[in-house]
Amino acid sequence: MLTLALFFAAQAAPVAAPRPGPIKAFGAWVAACDNTRYCEMTSIWPEDSLPDGSPYEAMSVSIDRAPGPAGGWTVEIQLPANGGNDTLRVTTERGLDVRGKPSKDLLRFAGADAARIVAGMIEGADLRVGDETSVMGMASLKGSSAALRFIDAEQGRAGTVTAAVAKGAKPASAVPGPRPAPQIGFVRPAGAAAAFTPAMRKALDKSSECGSVYEGGTGELPQAEVVALGGGKTLVLLPCGSGAYNYSTEPYILSAGAKPVLAKFDSPVGFSEADDGKPSLVNADFDARTGRLESYSKGRGLGDCGSAEAFVWDGAVFRLVEARSMPECRGSVNWLTTWRAQAVAK
Repeated sequence: MLTLALFFAAQAAPVAAPRPGPIKAFGAWVAACDNTRYCEMTSIWPEDSLPDGSPYEAMSVSIDRAPGPAGGWTVEIQLPANGGNDTLRVTTERGLDVRGKPSKDLLRFAGADAARIVAGMIEGADLRVGDETSVMGMASLKGSSAALRFIDAEQGRAGTVTAAVAKGAKPASAVPGPRPAPQIGFVRPAGAAAAFTPAMRKALDKSSECGSVYEGGTGELPQAEVVALGGGKTLVLLPCGSGAYNYSTEPYILSAGAKPVLAKFDSPVGFSEADDGKPSLVNADFDARTGRLESYSKGRGLGDCGSAEAFVWDGAVFRLVEARSMPECRGSVNWLTTWRAQAVAK
């Protein structure tokens, strides 16, 4: 939903240790703001009305607001599959009535219509979507006012005319602008990967105990992924156990003629690092085109909770360029962004 040009246009501040923004649950909503002051909130299932026939199962609502005095709202409503393309009404029992046509089962509002929806949510009990005679889906508005107040505070809007809930008399000019996203210099992947020999694999499996994770299984151990990072360095992603939907990997750096060493990261990976402090990637993926190393850890198979990170290699350390998470396992597959940086090739 976010257009990044606004944040990357400004000159970036010096690189510092990543400090992802806050993420909190409020009733049937989760809200988060990132390091640029960009904020999002998304609906989740109410605790007293979980799926299996619940009217709240059929749709989800995602709302974001750009930072700064002129920062506006965007509202996206994901509808049930095959919901049609006729004009639909977004309503509450308090009189809200905004209309729009879905595209590919998505209703999207910006500008004045989005602002009207947000304002109508503050006093309502449920946000409903349907036609003139029926309702196809609902989102509980329990906690939405608190989530909006959280965004007001994080963007410095409290007490100003731009606030959604915490309104005051201060002018829009009192609202701080966006923080610049840091620029991270990275080494573009190039060259050939160093040889990762069977003897190296055997030694790593033993020293890391990753080989023992697969004892009792059938067939051979999964292959390690070996890719060139550039600058004479090679990334080795060593398989280290698997579950029903998560596959763990330990990352190593290999130089020609040297033993593999554990890769270093400027921030923890996944929910947390292992007890021994070793970085453990989950469902790891390295994109040789962009140089991004990604980890995606699902809290359960549905994918409605967990954390995801993306890193780039600066020649010595993997540096965080994106972090997303969803702490509540209550139906939302829209994980919220808490950190973003711009990767710039050296």
